[in-house]
Amino acid sequence: MLEKIDHDLNLTMTKDPEVKQRWFPLGIKHGYNDTMDPAHDFISSQGRLKYLNPIYRALIDSNQKDTAIKWFRENEDFYHPLAVSSLSKLLGLTG
Repeated sequence: MLEKIDHDLNLTMTKDPEVKQRWFPLGIKHGYNDTMDPAHDFISSQGRLKYLNPIYRALIDSNQKDTAIKWFRENEDFYHPLAVSSLSKLLGLTG
């Protein structure tokens, strides 16, 4: 179903971050693998917690915490300090 929606609306390749922050978590949670690389690219170019949190939460909720931690470590120097603090807690990296 997600593949059909994506084919019809081209959501994975949208430029709109508001759509991405909703579409990528949906795809991740439901195993739509076409969203993984674009989601990784998005969180590597976007530092706002508003956009990051849903994607990291989707990774955790879909048993991909190792991927979430890997992506976080790749980008933590880029993120705003408040985003780093919040995501560290979400990922269980701080006490």
